[in-house]
Order: sequence, then structure tokens, then C-alpha cells
Amino acid sequence: MTDDLPSVIRHFGKQGKIFFVHFRDVDGTADNFVETWHDEGKTDFIACLQAYREVGFEGPMRPDHVPTVEGDSNEHPGYSSYGRLYAIGYMRGLRDAVYRS
Repeated sequence: MTDDLPSVIRHFGKQGKIFFVHFRDVDGTADNFVETWHDEGKTDFIACLQAYREVGFEGPMRPDHVPTVEGDSNEHPGYSSYGRLYAIGYMRGLRDAVYRS
């Protein structure tokens, strides 16, 4: 999509066109990629959260796909229960750090 996601967030956020946030990160190219943990991809989520805060975003955020965790079912790849719990905790930590400052 872009290497400067915070500028895209500011662009659409200032127009009031962000209704919810879908957290996801990948490694690779648009044609050949794998989904990564949110803290292992190239996206600077702190900078993204700071941009959301700057534009006054207060809407819902949720993780998108996550890797499957050892011991969890891979019945629905990308939607591992343990992986989603990890992602939600990571997102809450980031959001609390940025929005409470």
C-alpha cells in the first residue's frame, strides 16, 4: 500500500473517513507475502497510532489475520485464537501508550 502509512492515516482521518482500524502486517511483496506478528512486520504501529490520535480517531480497532500459534487449531488459518489474544494485547498496549500520553 505505502511505506508512509501515517500520512495516509492523516489524509483520510482529517476527512473523517476512517471508521474502524484493521491491524495487519505482512512480510514480502504484494504478489508474494506472508502475514507476520504485528511486532515483527515493517509497519511502525506507534507512528500509526500517533497519527490516529492526531486526527481524533476514537473508533474500534481489531486485529486482522495472525499466524497460528503452537497448540492452537489451524482450522481457520489466520484466525488462531491464541494469536488473536496476543494481537489484542499488543494493540491495547500500543493504544494505551499513545492515547494516554
